[in-house]
Amino acid sequence: MNNAEKVELLLIYGECQRNVRLCARTYSERFPERYHPPHNYILRLLQGLNQEGRFPGRQINQQRRRAVFDEDTELQVLAYIRANPRSSIRHIAREIGVSYGYVQKILKKHKMHPYKCDFVQHLRAGDSTRRLKFIAWFNIQFHYNPLIVNRILWSDESKFINNGIMNKQNHRYWDDTNPHWSRETNFQTVWGINVWCGLIGGKLIGPYFYDGTLNGRRYLNFLTNELPGLLDDVPLDTREHMFFQQDGAPAHNAIIVRQKLNQIFQNRWIGTYGVVPWPAQSPDLTPLDFFLWGHLKTVVYKDPPVNVQDLKKKIQAACQILSEEQINASTSTEFLKRFESCLEHNGGHFEQFIR
Repeated sequence: MNNAEKVELLLIYGECQRNVRLCARTYSERFPERYHPPHNYILRLLQGLNQEGRFPGRQINQQRRRAVFDEDTELQVLAYIRANPRSSIRHIAREIGVSYGYVQKILKKHKMHPYKCDFVQHLRAGDSTRRLKFIAWFNIQFHYNPLIVNRILWSDESKFINNGIMNKQNHRYWDDTNPHWSRETNFQTVWGINVWCGLIGGKLIGPYFYDGTLNGRRYLNFLTNELPGLLDDVPLDTREHMFFQQDGAPAHNAIIVRQKLNQIFQNRWIGTYGVVPWPAQSPDLTPLDFFLWGHLKTVVYKDPPVNVQDLKKKIQAACQILSEEQINASTSTEFLKRFESCLEHNGGHFEQFIR
């Protein structure tokens, strides 16, 4: 604001009986095309007039700019954040005795950024070795037949509930005023549906819905009576040579299930006790865990479902709009990148290193 605008602001302050909040509101209404100062700006103007007999302006800003080059304070801030890297800017400013903005400038000058924590699956003793063994098996297969990336049927189950969490980072409401956007949840009344899906060769297989807890007999019934129909659209050549993958869920490890898989897929199934052992605690290696479920739930929970039938329709609709390119990217490009990163980190956690 120039000095003439500041004088007008103070005249309005007098009209408003020295009420700074009313003054700020009146000024913004009277001069909508101008900068609208907050009420504490008016307090600073008054303080400058009372203490120095002038409007605070360029000299104060110059003092603030000079403060940026205070090497001793700058070193204090850097030393503190190196010793306490998880401290907030406000906490650092309070401990060092400087302003919040001053700490921000120092961190920006030294190109420091607030990185977020990545949550990763807990690995038990021996899990890293099993992950490396599976990657070694895949690399051998891939060397002789690169098409194997399109011949693995990745499968998994997930539960969708009415109170599914919407990722707030992926949703925005742009407006010139705060719309006070909210969403109702009811955690005392929970209902949902279990879903099985598969990914192979750019296709999504399913979704297949089932009620209740998945056990060995229910999963056996699915493999026997439902899976063949779901695979009707998969080319015959792919079906004859594909590998079936499943994780280590208890229902997957039932003896009757393993016997059925040996009968259907013979030497071409991947599981905890499969012909090809699947490493436990490895959702970071399966396209359904690192891509599909998160993507579907983001779409489904964008508008809360009102009942189970509505939830099913939303899941089916989200599956239908999934493109072949998206599926291929997860089962080929992203999948191979994750295998390479897991190998580089000796079978340990790697998701925090890939972007």
